[in-house]
Amino acid sequence: MKFVTILVGLILIAVGVILVFRWPTEVLYFIKAMVALGLILIGLGAVFFGMSEIRSAAEEARAAAQAPPPPPATEGPKPGAQA
Repeated sequence: MKFVTILVGLILIAVGVILVFRWPTEVLYFIKAMVALGLILIGLGAVFFGMSEIRSAAEEARAAAQAPPPPPATEGPKPGAQA
């Protein structure tokens, strides 16, 4: 069964190479379209990531403003100091 899958893979590769040489214009149109769509998707991802970063920064600032102040630090004896 393993050899059948390898044989099918080789046949599909050969047919693909033949079709690339028979339809070079269509292949280039397809590649150009995939590049354009890829750039659109990457751009959308960057916009959503940026919006998420802004939203999380605003939530952190809001949480810091609502947090109670920390208790005052007490002065204790310093380590190594003699009494």
